Amino acid sequence: MTDEEWTVDSTKATSISLVQHGTQGLTRIETFEPHFTYPIFEEEQIFGHKGLKLNIDFNACDMRPHFSTTAIKKYADVRGTEPEDVRATMAEYLPKVAFQKKSEFEAAIRDIPATWTPPGKHIETITKHGDTYEIWSGTLDDPAVRQLVKRIQIFVLFFIDGGSYIGIDADGNDHSDQTLARWTVYFVYKKGRASEEAAQSSQYIFQGYSTVYNFWLFHDITPPASPNQDATTVAQPHTDEDWSLPQGDLPIRDMAHRARISQFIVLPPFQGKGIGAMLYNTIFGIHARKEATKEVTIEDPNEDFDLLRDLCDLRYLRRNEPYFASLKVNSNIPPLPKRDGVLHNDTRITISGKSASSSMDDAGGIVDINALEKLRIKVKIAPRQFWRLVEMHLMSTLPESVRPVADLDALKPAPSKADEHAYTLWRLLLKQRVYRRNISILGEFDVVERILKLNETITNVEVEYARILERLASTPSAGGEQSGKRKADTLGGETTLVSKRVRIEEPESS
Repeated sequence: MTDEEWTVDSTKATSISLVQHGTQGLTRIETFEPHFTYPIFEEEQIFGHKGLKLNIDFNACDMRPHFSTTAIKKYADVRGTEPEDVRATMAEYLPKVAFQKKSEFEAAIRDIPATWTPPGKHIETITKHGDTYEIWSGTLDDPAVRQLVKRIQIFVLFFIDGGSYIGIDADGNDHSDQTLARWTVYFVYKKGRASEEAAQSSQYIFQGYSTVYNFWLFHDITPPASPNQDATTVAQPHTDEDWSLPQGDLPIRDMAHRARISQFIVLPPFQGKGIGAMLYNTIFGIHARKEATKEVTIEDPNEDFDLLRDLCDLRYLRRNEPYFASLKVNSNIPPLPKRDGVLHNDTRITISGKSASSSMDDAGGIVDINALEKLRIKVKIAPRQFWRLVEMHLMSTLPESVRPVADLDALKPAPSKADEHAYTLWRLLLKQRVYRRNISILGEFDVVERILKLNETITNVEVEYARILERLASTPSAGGEQSGKRKADTLGGETTLVSKRVRIEEPESS
């Protein structure tokens, strides 16, 4: 027999189940596989077992795990080659409670009262398609929250490419309470019994979760704004003494900070139901209302989360910010010269060598940069994301004859000169941002190749935006999440939106 006969694919061999205790013992609600296991098993291979199966059962409410294995035969070689100790390997990634006897696991979940509720604080109830969902939240310094996170954090390895555990140091020890308090965890549960057999079990069924870390922001401490004062203006310090921490015992969560969404997982059986959008909107809404939160950012978003974020943010801005919803390209700018035109940082256009009082300068900018920046600060969206949203929304307002579409062969009405002028102005705005983002790379090319590369990238961005806007129009009330990697505004970005091993799992249907 060859070694290959004794080697199994660890991802295909692993089965994950959510269970409840019913009248006939354990009832399986859902069973699914991980997307990958390479953080646990090298090259996703396990040697030394024939017919090996790894089973991880989670109690559907408190997510208490139980690990077990089955195999047809174990490898034995007179040369002393030992099969991999799967149990010992998994012990590095699961809590000790996962390795109790199955009878102890069943007894523990049988004793959980039907009145059990998730740890932390209940923050929102949402009814969708006849189902009721609840979102609960707590900080990692709460022992009950930390216990639940330790039970479910293996999902980070199973479903987040390059993900890692939170709240522990390099040696696996818990961080200090002060550091743990910076982590807020949001759990989403479906409330409702899975079956009549499980009528005595808790009504809560775990769906997914997200973690948010608060980065302290070096922010000037200023008195509250007066009724006549512009609250979006951030005062700048005048001396070194102005940069100071607040006096007294101020909770760390109440200090000015950026809130960074770090991990975001919806389990595979529950994807396609809008749960990802529900969770994201709740998290964003909470931090948008918090005075201490100055900006909501994302840690290394993947293609699925990029699209989810774009759709949710666009809907939020259009519904809640009339200025954004009414935003259009300023077409009052005179026709552009073929050469010697200068696009300024504030999006005004002038002719090189002309005075500042030229008619082109008097027309104002393509958009009002100052007003939009005040809006960005108000809505607490990170700069790059906000300006992409501005570009997308402006593109959606362009005349049909010149508005980019995903299908490059689609027929359009003939454009008027006014239509072409509006498109040229919008494309200049987009080109300015993309150029700045890629300026170090573009500097490596000669002028002709630089122009070709930039125009190619702009076309890619147009296609990406068109696909996002088409998705937005097709899902007016649901947050859709499918593949849509935000690569296009980086040189070399692809126009084809493809599925990959992704960092955040929540593909949605319309």
